Amino acid sequence: MTEQEENSKDKKIMIIGAATVVVIIGSWVLTYFLLKNDLHNRGTFGDMFGSINALFSGLALAGIIFTILLQRMELGYQRNELRETRQEFIIQNKTLKTQRFENTFFNLLGLHHQIIEGIDYDTQIVKKDGTEGMPRGIMQKRDYEIVTIKGRDVFKNKFESLIQILSQSKSDLNVEYLKFYSTAQTDLGHYFRNLYRIIKFVNEAEFFSREELDIPINPTKYEDRIKHEVYNFSERYKYTSMIRAQLSDYELLWLFYNCLSDNGIEKFKPLIEKYTIFKNLPKDKVHDPQLIDLYEQRAFEKT
Repeated sequence: MTEQEENSKDKKIMIIGAATVVVIIGSWVLTYFLLKNDLHNRGTFGDMFGSINALFSGLALAGIIFTILLQRMELGYQRNELRETRQEFIIQNKTLKTQRFENTFFNLLGLHHQIIEGIDYDTQIVKKDGTEGMPRGIMQKRDYEIVTIKGRDVFKNKFESLIQILSQSKSDLNVEYLKFYSTAQTDLGHYFRNLYRIIKFVNEAEFFSREELDIPINPTKYEDRIKHEVYNFSERYKYTSMIRAQLSDYELLWLFYNCLSDNGIEKFKPLIEKYTIFKNLPKDKVHDPQLIDLYEQRAFEKT
């Protein structure tokens, strides 16, 4: 029963109680004026005072009704207070839950950047001293220079080497990728594991409980059955969009190939598709356009 319906019922009880009192008092007063000048009915007039008992009985009844009404009003106030207290508790609980999630999320995101900054490897390049055109077979050690590549530049440099191998190879993509990945696993293994952990953490987070959404225990309506998932997906998508915004073009390309291999096809690839992680993927750099069809289209949707 709504608060408006309860107030309407209380008003009806008050009207009935007041009407009862008016009728009893009115009857007594009417009897008094009708009989007070009738000498033959003085005895009846005396008996009239017996109606006082009925008057007090009626007043007692009205008092009981009024007491019940007050109790109903008090219970109504208590229910409203409990409802407001429960709502405040739900809001506070949601705020604390969101704060705990964001603390962990941004810590993981910070760790992600630290991992990228810590990635490096040494490579040899030809010195710019006139030996650039000289055949490598006759070049000596002094003709090379050791350069350390760091951070996101590693993804670009390694990807160019990967694509060169994949473009020339006729072997299975998974085999060739894993073979090349083994040479870069020290640099990229930790990166992919942490990135997967962040997206998985978001995917498993519950931002809205069924209680907070007022969903029945056994929902019958279609809207109630999907409401929990829809509300939570919307919030999760917001955080995975933050993750996507941190990824460079070459990180996305590496992720593209990694999730087609045994490294990520089972667990990582479905999350990539679910949260449209490849929205900004430079498709023109994929060596075989047919590989794009191995993903669900929603992985690339620009929503």
